[in-house]
Amino acid sequence: MLRILFIIILLTSLLGCGYTSIYKQNKNNNFSITSLEFTGDKTINNTLNRKLNKYTKNKSDKNFKVKINSKYSKTPIAKDQTGTATDFKLVVNLDLEFLIQNKSNKISMTETFNIKNDNDNFQQSKYEKEIKNNLSDFLFDKIVSHLSSFE
Repeated sequence: MLRILFIIILLTSLLGCGYTSIYKQNKNNNFSITSLEFTGDKTINNTLNRKLNKYTKNKSDKNFKVKINSKYSKTPIAKDQTGTATDFKLVVNLDLEFLIQNKSNKISMTETFNIKNDNDNFQQSKYEKEIKNNLSDFLFDKIVSHLSSFE
């Protein structure tokens, strides 16, 4: 009986806490993208294209032409005694160029993540792809935040 009461109080307090995502406000942005151009890493570009494409349908006074150049690198940061890499650093660099009312602006963004090497190559590549998509999501949030706050 005490356990059920505890669970009910816990659920009630958690549901009433009012948690909202920081980027939830980005749903009501006041800008639109008239053209998107991508160069660089295909996986990152596909993720960004899929997410930014919804802003091409918006009608707004702030119309951006966006060019994105993405670069992905995986570099070893630690090796064992045999010379085999044990830790890697995944880096996603993004150069964002946007044009609004014949004014060009450029911004560079970088996201990094350190991972340990796994002996199972399939699991390692699957994990790297997941991290790459997560880093792309972070960069998308930065892009939308920057475009929506641009004056």
